[in-house]
Amino acid sequence: MLQPRTTHRRRLGKNSRRGPIALLLIFMLVFTCGVFFLKQRKPDMQVAAPSSSVSSSNQKDSASATTTDQLKKPSDKEKKKPKDRSAANAGTAPQSAGGFSMTGPATINGATYDVMPYQLPLNPAGPQATMVRWVDGLGVSPQKAREGTVYVLGHAWGSAPLVFNPISEKVTAAVNLNKPPQQINGTDNKPVKRYATDALNGSEITMRDSSGHARVWNVTRSWLVDKNEAIVDPDVMAQHRPGRIILIACAVSGSQDLGYNVIVEGKLA
Repeated sequence: MLQPRTTHRRRLGKNSRRGPIALLLIFMLVFTCGVFFLKQRKPDMQVAAPSSSVSSSNQKDSASATTTDQLKKPSDKEKKKPKDRSAANAGTAPQSAGGFSMTGPATINGATYDVMPYQLPLNPAGPQATMVRWVDGLGVSPQKAREGTVYVLGHAWGSAPLVFNPISEKVTAAVNLNKPPQQINGTDNKPVKRYATDALNGSEITMRDSSGHARVWNVTRSWLVDKNEAIVDPDVMAQHRPGRIILIACAVSGSQDLGYNVIVEGKLA
């Protein structure tokens, strides 16, 4: 079992972080088996099965490009991509519900997004295999993506492929948990441990409504952070940082659910 770091860091109401306590509380949740629970930073949670049934599916990584492929001129479709992204982000913002997709080595297709209220404990509604939720009351909505950070929660589970299993499995597999982690200064001036990777860098995250209005983000970095330290990770907590998206899921390795959160950060393209 993972141990709480200190009593001082668990009792948020009695320390110096009273101001942002509403924001910090959300990351006291533990992402276990597709259900998000809020506790006082205690990781020894009971495991609960997801409420929806899902069928198994295989995720395949993209093959690496050959030297010949690298020398080829970009296709017309590839040339249009930057322009299309710029046009999408310059146009009307998407509404509160629509389609969610991601390109790259952790491809997500056919998913949908909708809103969930900031109400604890957080448990994004299903269908858990295909739907993600952005949080109303934390950061900003997709309509205001330029003004702050959009937080998107999705389920990942070691026993079945849920909507964020692709990113969870890819990021977790790309880091070495046996090596010393990177340490950064937390918002409480104590060390926060991270296992970072560029495995998803350059992937595109798109939220598009039924009218075709969209916002597109480029993934810039991904990392694993202990579930008890996510609430003091300064980059996770920066809800007012403009033009940013944060994806959050449980860390999954094979059939195992680990004691980490997977964080994927992107910036508007």
